[in-house]
Amino acid sequence: MKKLFLLIFLLSSSIFGATLQVKVHNKNYSGTVFLAIYNNEADFLKPEKAYKKIKFNLIPNLTTINIENIPEGTYAFTLFLDENNNNKLDTNMFHIPKEPIGFSNNYSPKFKPSYSSAKFIIKNSLEIQNVTLK
Repeated sequence: MKKLFLLIFLLSSSIFGATLQVKVHNKNYSGTVFLAIYNNEADFLKPEKAYKKIKFNLIPNLTTINIENIPEGTYAFTLFLDENNNNKLDTNMFHIPKEPIGFSNNYSPKFKPSYSSAKFIIKNSLEIQNVTLK
């Protein structure tokens, strides 16, 4: 019976995709977070071309969200806390973000973010990514 249950679980994981669990660590922030998942380098940092966009409420210290039915493959994501509720990432005149941001792999770029540094592979039923808003 245990083998049958395991087989059904494995088959359902491959049919419906995996779950991406994103754990957002923060410094007592709260508010709305916008997360954009990209499945190729050409679209990275172009929110209108994101594979999937998710909007969720952040609670202080740690928020965990689950994104289900993600097919196996290579992905990268960006997220930001919309502190002033204008539904966009605010930047200064040099395009440096004024609001807290984060990237997959907890990548912290010094200059323009790169897909190759933020990318990760989903190949199991659960992929966990920890991100600290900065």
